Amino acid sequence: MKKIAKLFTPALLAAAFVKAEANAITISADTNKYWAEVKAFAPGEIPGVANRDAAPAFSSDGKSVYFGAAPVKDITIMVSCYMDNKWTEPVIAPFCGGFHNLEPAFAPNGKYIVFASNRPATADGKIIDGYWSKKNYPGNGGNLWKVDLTKKGWGEPQRLPDVINQNNSIFSPAITADGSVYFMLPDTSGRFHIRRSQYKNGEYQTPVRPSFSIDAYGDVDPVVAPDESFLIFSSGRPPALPHTADLFIVFRTPKGWSEPLDLRQLISDKVFGVEARLSPDLKTLYFSNQRNAAGVTVNTDQYIWQVDISKVLKAHGL
Repeated sequence: MKKIAKLFTPALLAAAFVKAEANAITISADTNKYWAEVKAFAPGEIPGVANRDAAPAFSSDGKSVYFGAAPVKDITIMVSCYMDNKWTEPVIAPFCGGFHNLEPAFAPNGKYIVFASNRPATADGKIIDGYWSKKNYPGNGGNLWKVDLTKKGWGEPQRLPDVINQNNSIFSPAITADGSVYFMLPDTSGRFHIRRSQYKNGEYQTPVRPSFSIDAYGDVDPVVAPDESFLIFSSGRPPALPHTADLFIVFRTPKGWSEPLDLRQLISDKVFGVEARLSPDLKTLYFSNQRNAAGVTVNTDQYIWQVDISKVLKAHGL
């Protein structure tokens, strides 16, 4: 799968370097055990504008959604509000500025958003470059930034500390109820893996790699339940098809994270892709891929899809 030139999503590039090897890992699942219909998500359907959307992050009341899009040239974060039983035409989020901004994640309490951006790390710095998969990506780097929602609206974005922004290729934040942050960064081989930084006593702790993350295959784009009872991520590990990324779910157990289950096998063969997000009630999964409504893969566009995962959650006691 090739990167979409007009929509900068590092997870798509990460998937392009996945090489699935049959039988390398055995992950069993009953095909379509919890079947559900996959539907297109409305805010991406903007008349006259190509669909290049990803990572919808909902406010806690579900009445506004922030998502990555490329309405003109560069990716930025758009916002749409639910009014009169429909989503309004998206506009650029007020905190974006003139940079690449992507992958917004709302805090469960709705008080702030964390997002990735290539904006300079310091006021007098330069737009940052990225490096992963043994390639340089000029101007397409990423650090994580936090922006607070105040009574007067959105404040000024603040860069998260270096313990999280360890290099210039940090993307895909996800936030728990206690403020801890999951995100992805490349290892020494250039392959992206997920990390978790515990928020404790007002500070982010040294990030650790979760048990489901394995060296042989990348794992990207985490989205986590506020209480960390389950987490969904993308990976090219088997049984994902070669050069694609499936969506996997893991559950918290007394012994740690469960073995990953492939949602493409559990729900529908249409459930695959990157940039996973959850609805405020956690029952709907949103994700992006390059398959349009006709089922055709379109290399120039990216589409947001939604699917009910309540049956999967209920089967695991949630």
